[in-house]
Amino acid sequence: MLEQWHSQFNPKQFLSKVNIDRFIEHNEAYNENRVEILRGPCILCESIEGPGLLLNDGAYLCKKCFSEVSNIQYPEKYERLKREFYRDREARHQARELFNRKCPYRRISSATGTVAFFSLILIFIKLIFVLFPLGLFITYRFAHKKHEARLREWDSIYPSPVKPTLRHFHDPLAELTHRDRSILKVFNNWPGYPPFWEYLRQVIIDRDKGRCQVSGCPSRVELHIHHTVPVSQGGEHIPTNLIALCSFHHALEPDEGHERIWGNIKTRFFTIVCAHKRRNPSSIGYHDVRAHVRRLELINERELSELIDFDGLSCSNSGNGNLTISMNKQKQQVAVSCSECSNNWVGFKKLTEETGPRLAEVLNVTRNKGQWKPRWDMLEERADSTFRLLKVAKTTARKKPTTITSKKSLSPNCPKCGASMRLIKPRNGQHWRQFWGCTKYSLTGCKGSMEA
Repeated sequence: MLEQWHSQFNPKQFLSKVNIDRFIEHNEAYNENRVEILRGPCILCESIEGPGLLLNDGAYLCKKCFSEVSNIQYPEKYERLKREFYRDREARHQARELFNRKCPYRRISSATGTVAFFSLILIFIKLIFVLFPLGLFITYRFAHKKHEARLREWDSIYPSPVKPTLRHFHDPLAELTHRDRSILKVFNNWPGYPPFWEYLRQVIIDRDKGRCQVSGCPSRVELHIHHTVPVSQGGEHIPTNLIALCSFHHALEPDEGHERIWGNIKTRFFTIVCAHKRRNPSSIGYHDVRAHVRRLELINERELSELIDFDGLSCSNSGNGNLTISMNKQKQQVAVSCSECSNNWVGFKKLTEETGPRLAEVLNVTRNKGQWKPRWDMLEERADSTFRLLKVAKTTARKKPTTITSKKSLSPNCPKCGASMRLIKPRNGQHWRQFWGCTKYSLTGCKGSMEA
């Protein structure tokens, strides 16, 4: 009897009812790169019948091969395992759902539970009628437990299929056939993003350690994947042609297609505005607004200090890593000086994504050096974007400590604790004479004082 109901809900009987296509993502590149007449044979089947798809390297893919390839994400061996897993999992799901609906114990528990709930009204008529819903509730609990036991027994006989280990085309451990290598060539020149782009993107981010590959960049915004050789110039979707850049430095690339990300980058640090037309406020017509960056949060001393430590920036002249940072709020300038050779680098205070990489261009980077050079000319003139190196005379550097020492010598020492003293002056409306007070008063309560 048990074998009869087990075999009645065997998942293998539902395999023919599974629609694999609804589990597979279809690529939409065909609509944008379709050609009616093939000017060469199909790269896979060598057919010359159109229409077809034009690849980035100028090769063609016929419509029939496109329909097959656009549904592929893995090499032939792993694609077969993936489809079998999807089919078995969905067939098991359908078989379990049907068994769950047709199980007699489930029907009994559902019916008795409903009747028991409404029979509670009888208690208000006569207390003796409480035995009726109580009996129904006991029947409901018995049938429910039997139903759960049946489900557990079915799950033990037909366990969930184990997800296979799937390897992508660019996985060095993947087993590729001759046809897989032909398909990989198609994917490497796929117009738009290939079907396994998310996997390839994660490979590049892991390789680049989740950081923008511009030296000195804090990598605090979203990472993009950039083609070093642009797709419009025949660049392939392969790891050696891909690099991780933050959205700010990716937007600086002048190649065709990057203008679409301008206007979509909005962070709490900056907003990149694409070129557009704006209505004239006081006259009829419009005027052109060039692409620009709205700087919302400029670099601070703490961020710059962290970047210098992380990238190991050192003086390009002496190699000394003991650098001093100063910021001029009035002139909105950043200055970095070397304590050994007195070299001083001065630049405008801008975004951390700008100031850090520009410093990395004039200083030595000893740690976490990136592989990409940003295109500052996309934002402004190159002359304004680099830090200026100022030679500071040693005599000028010696004047500062002399002046500071002379100021410190004017302050007397406390007669009680020996600490330095500060001049305390009366505020407006107060009628007492200024005097020297101990600087340790707030810490130790010392009340040492002297007349000024």
